[in-house]
Amino acid sequence: MMIEYDTLEVLEKKGKVLVSKAEGEVKRAREFIHARNRTSAMKCMERKKMWEQIIEVLGNYQLRIHDQMIMIESAKATTETLDALRNGAAAMKAINKAMDIDKIDKTMDEIHQ
Repeated sequence: MMIEYDTLEVLEKKGKVLVSKAEGEVKRAREFIHARNRTSAMKCMERKKMWEQIIEVLGNYQLRIHDQMIMIESAKATTETLDALRNGAAAMKAINKAMDIDKIDKTMDEIHQ
């Protein structure tokens, strides 16, 4: 699980860097528009779109990792539940083995006397 948390942290940092790059492209595009350089502004907006697509991909990776973490936690819970059920079944077998019909009859006779 630690690896997943580390991976999520790295993806979040990359996402923040890419968001700042996309914002930078918007600022540069505005500067180019004010300078009446439409071609350069369009290129900036294209780069911004590229950064946004990469950000979306990183977001999808994060979702997959979260899903995987949930599945791992669920599998652990299932394993713990099955172990508890096995232990309970073993305890019941031991108790039932210790109980013998003759012992039960003897105890009931003693109670009724």
